Order: sequence, then structure tokens, then C-alpha cells
Amino acid sequence: MARLVDGDLAAFDALYERHAARLRVFIARFIGDRDAADDLLQEVFLKVYRSPKSFDPKAKFLTWVYAVTRNACIDWLRRKKIHFVPIGPSDDDDGVPSVEPATPSYDRPADRVLSGELADRVAAVTDALSPKLREVFVLCALQGLSYEEAADVIGCPVKTVSSRLSRARDSFFSKFKDYLGDASLEAVLRG
Repeated sequence: MARLVDGDLAAFDALYERHAARLRVFIARFIGDRDAADDLLQEVFLKVYRSPKSFDPKAKFLTWVYAVTRNACIDWLRRKKIHFVPIGPSDDDDGVPSVEPATPSYDRPADRVLSGELADRVAAVTDALSPKLREVFVLCALQGLSYEEAADVIGCPVKTVSSRLSRARDSFFSKFKDYLGDASLEAVLRG
């Protein structure tokens, strides 16, 4: 980011290549519209390109760009007057799944079917969470941000993130209990 502030356009390309795919998935989950996610991603990176000096060099870039992305998503939702954040399976041709377990190798067709069913169930249970719980769940459990990073993105105390994530996990497990058996949340999310 410091190189971009100095006018190095190759640095911008490097930032885009490194973070665009992850941010696109976050945007699509946050706003629930894969077509608009691409446009919104361009809007986010346009803000990064036009205002590199708004980045505090003492901060982590990832936290800052997630905050910029989150704010762009909230603005988009306000313009559309949508008050929910759906998360679900991919309906388009880009192949980006809405739930990102590690890519398993499928030895049998039944494994592929079960994995798809699991992704659908995870999405349905996640959709049932309130928007505040869902936001923290997506950032921490699905996107892998730390509590501190999520707190910076959302603009709330770390304890609030911890509390919301705990409630989200409790709700998730209570609704998913019969299907999971003894599996942990990490096992579900990693496949």
C-alpha cells in the first residue's frame, strides 16, 4: 500500500490479485447478489486506487480493505433497502462456492452429493442467523478473520465480536446438531 501511495501502479495490481477473490466471496455473501458483487468489488478497488492516502500505514491492509468493503456493502444494501444478508450456494457459472470448505478430493460420487448437501445445510442454517450474528459468523468462521480484525471491520469491541460469534455458533450447532453428530464447526467448514 505504501508503494501505491508513492504512485506505483504495479502495487495496485498486486493488491488486486492478492485480495480480489476473497473480497468478491465476502461481498457476494454479504449482499446476496453475485452479479452486483463484481460491480461492488470494482467500486471497492476504485476507492483503494483513488484514495490510497486514507490508509493508515500503522494498520493492517486486510483489516482496512475489509472495512472499506463492508461499508460499500452496507451502502449498497441501504440503496436497495435490503435488510438481510443471505448466504447460499453458487447459482452462477463462476464456480465460487458460497461456503468455502477446503476442496476435498472425491473418490466416490456419493461423497460429492454429501458435500453438496452439507454446503446447502450450512447455508440454510447460516441464513437463519440474525444479520449481526451472520456478519460476525461470515467474517470469523467462514472468512477466517481474527476477532480483532472482525472488530476493526465492524467497528465494535472485540468482546462484542466474541459474544456474537459465540451466540452464532451456539445457534448454528443447535440447528445442525442431528446432522453433525460429533463433528466440530471447523470440520464442517473445512469439509
